[in-house]
Amino acid sequence: MEFDTKTRDKRIMVWVSKEEKALIDAKAEHYGYKQLAKYIRDAAIYEKVTKYDIKNKNEILKAFSDNTKELRKIAKEFRHISKYATLVSNEDLDNITMMIVNVLKNQKSMLNLINEKLDLEVWKEIEHLNFEKEKEREELCRLQKE
Repeated sequence: MEFDTKTRDKRIMVWVSKEEKALIDAKAEHYGYKQLAKYIRDAAIYEKVTKYDIKNKNEILKAFSDNTKELRKIAKEFRHISKYATLVSNEDLDNITMMIVNVLKNQKSMLNLINEKLDLEVWKEIEHLNFEKEKEREELCRLQKE
């Protein structure tokens, strides 16, 4: 179901306590909303306000960070070689080759880490439930119009 979002001319007055207002403001900020009205609409009408906390996120971020460090080392070596070296030694080539191999290994281990650590089944289940709710709402709205 699509709503007319251009002509919002109905106002809803809701009384809340000081603590409730503080909580609503904090939640809106937590979910990244700059406007309280938009947060309340999304939460009440669309029920799409969700923040997912991925398990093992720090482990994944560390693997990514380690790989980024390797990439920076490679970039530094290439800058050094292109600027100063007129002749590249076999040792330098071996060092660069090893760095590239390390980056590729890190990429592969990050993919494995993501597959092992992320609980994608929970994500799929949540999204499926949200999809089912949306279908039910659309059907209810269609029936109300008839």
